[in-house]
Amino acid sequence: MDIPEIRALIAEHMELDTLCSAALICRTWRDTCMPLIWNNISWTSQVHERPTPEALLVNAHLVRTVTIFTMRLDGSKSNSSGGGGDGGDGGDGGGEVEAGIGEGSGAETAAAAVGGEVVADEEAMDTGEARKTDTKATTKAEKEFPFAPCRRIEELNLQLNIRQALLWDNLTDLVQHNPGLKTLSVFLSGVPPTLEFMQALARTNTLSAPSSPSSTYTSPSSSHGSGTGSGGGLRTFMTMFLDLNKDTTEALLDLATRLESLQLNGATTVDPGSLDRWPIFPNLVVLKLGLSSGITPHHQLQIIQRCPQLQSLAWDLEESAATGPLTYDGPQNPTPDTTAYYNYRFPTTSVCQLFEPEFCPLLEKLSITYPALSDRELARVVEACPRLTLFEVFETGFGARAFQAMTRHFAHLTRLDIRRCSGVTSPMAQQILTSCRRLVFFCGDALHARDIVGFQPQQQLQETNADGTVQPSQEQQLQPQDWVCTDLTWLTLYICGLENAPPTWLPIVLTQLARLTSLDFLTISPTGPEFDGTKDGLPLSLSSGLSTLSTLTNLERFCFHGLAQEMQEADVQWMVDYWPRLVRVEGVVHPERESRMVLEPILRREGIEVCGYFGDDDEDVLGLHVIVSEDEDGEQIDFGGMEEDMLVEEDEEAAMEGLVDTADQPAEFQPMEGAPPAPPGPQEDQDQA
Repeated sequence: MDIPEIRALIAEHMELDTLCSAALICRTWRDTCMPLIWNNISWTSQVHERPTPEALLVNAHLVRTVTIFTMRLDGSKSNSSGGGGDGGDGGDGGGEVEAGIGEGSGAETAAAAVGGEVVADEEAMDTGEARKTDTKATTKAEKEFPFAPCRRIEELNLQLNIRQALLWDNLTDLVQHNPGLKTLSVFLSGVPPTLEFMQALARTNTLSAPSSPSSTYTSPSSSHGSGTGSGGGLRTFMTMFLDLNKDTTEALLDLATRLESLQLNGATTVDPGSLDRWPIFPNLVVLKLGLSSGITPHHQLQIIQRCPQLQSLAWDLEESAATGPLTYDGPQNPTPDTTAYYNYRFPTTSVCQLFEPEFCPLLEKLSITYPALSDRELARVVEACPRLTLFEVFETGFGARAFQAMTRHFAHLTRLDIRRCSGVTSPMAQQILTSCRRLVFFCGDALHARDIVGFQPQQQLQETNADGTVQPSQEQQLQPQDWVCTDLTWLTLYICGLENAPPTWLPIVLTQLARLTSLDFLTISPTGPEFDGTKDGLPLSLSSGLSTLSTLTNLERFCFHGLAQEMQEADVQWMVDYWPRLVRVEGVVHPERESRMVLEPILRREGIEVCGYFGDDDEDVLGLHVIVSEDEDGEQIDFGGMEEDMLVEEDEEAAMEGLVDTADQPAEFQPMEGAPPAPPGPQEDQDQA
């Protein structure tokens, strides 16, 4: 008995190799598995078996998500056997392209790249014949740009550093021929986007969708709707370091009137001078403004005020204040050369007014990067917001006043980042962990063990051991409070105060951590390199109670940079055995190099990446890559005809690639272009920080 719904459900949970094998069983299994195999294609420097141009031509109608993180695009860098292409990724896993469907002898061939073999599916013959005409009609541009044949892309993630203006033409064609495109993330370094590209984005919701019945499948796990290509236009646009001129800036604002999510990370724009042309941005739900230069903060604020559906705002003003006045304190007739030297104050009153009905009454997620923000200003903002579910104020003056105002939001707070805030104390961190039941993401600085175990300040430690450690007397009682945020998936918090603590404290601390069974990211590192090698942190050894953390079976990334550890083979092997999802360990497992040479291979043999240097614990929050360019001379690139010897070797290419912070880290900024706008109206805040 073969029930289609059950077959589809089974296929959803198959690995890629299994999907390829299942596609060879019969026609019905092939029809179920093929959309999953080709649904998501990743084209990265780590993927060496890429789909051939022939395979993409035949199966382009099945491609929904394309991710390109690479130094170069080259359609000829594909392994094929018997005419079969190497292809797509299954389900929603976002994995690498390893197997797929190619074209052979004029007919479509089902291929499974398992153990190097390619097996033909004879039942695919009629389908291949039906698509012959489309294949013959392929244009030269389609042959040159690998994904040009795709017409059903719903999500495109592109991060390249190939400095060729031709790429914008290719992307323009791709946008114009994919009316179902809903999400676009683009980083193309060194070459400003063309006006045609930006205008094509703004017109996406006016394009009519093709009606091929073969294109109606979308994986049940997909977040992009039915997959019918029914249009609706681009909904999410995210860019990093995009260099826009006056025309393309205006095209971006035209696009913003149609978007639901707009994220500008370090972009360079030109100030429009007036926003009268854009009276409202009616659909924007998520907005991130992190501009290097261009649109003045005053006009940025006006954009925010014109988003009646806005729910999430990330406003990065750390350096962009030099692009124009928040509150105007400069000369009456400034020149462009002097605009970067004005005095600016954060518009606290205007930000508080954002939550009022005439502006953004739905706003409940707020991330602000502006180091000069004081505790008093932050308290005013928090008090003005009816409901906060997300609050990120990294490196600000957040302190006692803002914390007190924040307590009324504890019942619905899900994400909180208060790292490197001067007024945050250990008791505050403990109260957050014992009060915020819905919290899933928490980044703080330090939490002292005495607060975890419930040791009261008025109690006196009366016994001192010979080694200098202290312990409470018999009549003293610890009163630990249970951490209630058991849905927490991300925790960045330095747990300290254990170096000379009573022996009863460590088991309590470990037990509290063990309650967080949903954690997949855990950082217990101290803040700043000055703490590198400190012994005042959690000891990671079985003899110290490491086995208490056996409940953290979902842990994928574990960071203990800066903590002095002397782990043994049994300790490292325990991590491998009891944390089955672990993929990355960051920290020095032992101070002696000889010991590390023994311990680290235990992790690496299981595919766990080991990073022993002191680094940032949130380097890839959104997974964005910045790739160093190899095309400094601007040479033209022929996607279809590039010789293999022009490609960089794997190790060289990987070394050239790096990660860049986005959602949780500030963008880099440069001074503005052009003159500032007129002085702001009365709603601008006149209070000093």
